[in-house]
Amino acid sequence: MKDEQPTVPGRQILAWAGIALAVILVLVGGGALLRHVGGQRVIARSVAPDGTEMCVVQRCNWSAEPFTTTFAYRKPGGFWGSFYVHHQDNYWGRSRVELDVQKGVAVFHRGDAPAITFAWATETYTLHRLKRTTIGAPSRMPAGWKADGL
Repeated sequence: MKDEQPTVPGRQILAWAGIALAVILVLVGGGALLRHVGGQRVIARSVAPDGTEMCVVQRCNWSAEPFTTTFAYRKPGGFWGSFYVHHQDNYWGRSRVELDVQKGVAVFHRGDAPAITFAWATETYTLHRLKRTTIGAPSRMPAGWKADGL
C-alpha cells in the first residue's frame, strides 16, 4: 500500500487552515501588544512599611514622543501625588525597586542605574537623570486613579 497523499481539494483546505491560523495569531499577538503598549502600564510598584504605595507608570502618547513616564505615590488614606519623570520617554520594560527601610527610601532602577529615589516619610523625590530633587508632589493623579496593571 502506498502512502496516500491529500487530494488537491484537501491540500487547499490545509493551506487555507494554515493561513487562517497565521492571521489569527497575528491579530491576537498584535492586539496583546497594542493593549500592553497602548494603555497605562505600571512598570514597578512597592509599598513602604508605613503603607505608602509608590509606582512608576508609563502611558503611550501615540506620537513622535512615544511615552510619558510618571512616578506616583499615596500615603495610606491619601490622594495619589505625582512627579514628572519624562514626556518623551522610550519604553520601560520593567524597573527593579530597592527599599531601604533603615533610610526610609525606595530606589527605582532603569536597567542597572538608579532612576528615581523617593524618601516616603518626607515625600522627597529625586530624579537622577536631571539631578533634581523635589519635596512634596507638584501634581496629583486624576480622581479615581488606581495603580493597576502590574
